[in-house]
Amino acid sequence: MYSLIIKQGLVVDGTGKPERVADIAVEGDKIVAVDAQIPTSAHTVIDAKGKIVAPGFVDAQNHSDSYWQLFDNPSLDSLVTQGYTTAVVGHCGASLAPLLSQEALLALQKWHSLEGTNINWQTFGEFAEVMASRRFGCNIASLVGYSTLRRGLMGDRVDPLTVQEVAALKHALQDALDQGAFGLSTGLAYAHEVAESEVELYELAHVLKKTGTLLSIHLRNEARDITGSVREAINLAQQAEIGVKISHLKIRNRANWDKMDEVLDELELAWHKGAKIHFDVYPYTSIWQVLYSYLPRWAIAGGRHHILELLHEPVQRNKILSALNNSETSLKELIIASAASNLQVTGKALGRLAADMEISSEQALLKLIENGGSEVLVFDECLDGKEVEHFTNHALGFIATDGGGFALDTKGRLVHPRCFGAAPRFLRQALDTKAIPLPEAIRKLTSGPAEAIGIKNRGTIKAGNYADLVVFDAAAITDQATLTNPYQLSAGIEHVLVNGRSAVHRGQYIGTDHGKFLTRSS
Repeated sequence: MYSLIIKQGLVVDGTGKPERVADIAVEGDKIVAVDAQIPTSAHTVIDAKGKIVAPGFVDAQNHSDSYWQLFDNPSLDSLVTQGYTTAVVGHCGASLAPLLSQEALLALQKWHSLEGTNINWQTFGEFAEVMASRRFGCNIASLVGYSTLRRGLMGDRVDPLTVQEVAALKHALQDALDQGAFGLSTGLAYAHEVAESEVELYELAHVLKKTGTLLSIHLRNEARDITGSVREAINLAQQAEIGVKISHLKIRNRANWDKMDEVLDELELAWHKGAKIHFDVYPYTSIWQVLYSYLPRWAIAGGRHHILELLHEPVQRNKILSALNNSETSLKELIIASAASNLQVTGKALGRLAADMEISSEQALLKLIENGGSEVLVFDECLDGKEVEHFTNHALGFIATDGGGFALDTKGRLVHPRCFGAAPRFLRQALDTKAIPLPEAIRKLTSGPAEAIGIKNRGTIKAGNYADLVVFDAAAITDQATLTNPYQLSAGIEHVLVNGRSAVHRGQYIGTDHGKFLTRSS
């Protein structure tokens, strides 16, 4: 007798192969059989007739660590209820380990206030031990953030590294990879990495090549210089001979939307030449952005303290205002999602806030940076819907949330609806448009990201793999979260199993925590 059998579902196994009607038997946390008919009885039987059965989705770009949801809401409701059974954190240059000094954790404060934070680890191995003692709504894997490494060694310095400092970072990265990290991430658009040189990246890439691990790159520029930034990522993949994933690929602002074909041509040519390069994308036209990133690059190098110093100098403040006046972004239309301070600004457009204060939108932006605390996030409707759909359907793309796992009762902030609905929204799009077949859509959510990141025994339905499984209704699946009301569960998800145990049953979220912290050896 098996623990569980899923009967007569339309199995889409994650490999890209055509769907087939089959039974799936589960014993403990593993799939033990997949066959047209399994006559053996089971303690629990799920009738999946007429429903799609897929591997649990793998979120290749997740910030549940940055938003502190691994601690505040370890059940990660908004991820599990849309079918994600594994989430990869440690992105955009920021991770929870290793912590080479007290300054290392400051890389996270642009997303979440660190006030009152209690940390009882330093190395990645110690972090992994702490996480292994906890349970989460879905499985968690982590990269190492380069800003976390760099700030741990150099504090707020942004000048080039010495040979000795590069050697120290390479040693720290090697240790973290040996202790279970899945790779390295960079946030080249953020304050402490804007001056990071290609030389530094190539040096660290040598460590990744030795270990066969991934580099996840938040591009230097996603707007006017998107093509040059993509070429930088491609060059790293080609010259260092490593796997590279571009984080949340997008082309921001209408003036740059004509660059899509150029970007995709570069990626496809590199792939055909043998580069191991992919990207992840979310199926929305709005982005969720750190407010200070709208400042000119020269102003953000050095972090928040340096920015505040510049804003207190009249000449420098005017230079920043002049740059903002020439921005491609329609600043007045930015919607304030959250701030670390107690300002009553959530949900307001920057233009409305400016009108209330009888100042320009540019001036309001600076005041919000000054008074909003370390974390000020905004929504920006700056992407082209046709381009987003093209990226989501592209063979080199994976579907990720670039969000966190939030609870329905989260208070005091707006979060991007992708946190609750990225996967169902993409599946609805794929099923309606038929631009790509369903098996390919499922591959982009499952085995594609799992293989690129190096996650073993997950992402496909076969005997011996872990029983991370999703059963959904193809006719009903859709997202329901919006920018103004993001805390809405998706429709059509009937069952979610994490390591063989139920997290969603008959469309109802159970809320139990069966996820594990994964390492490269697990």
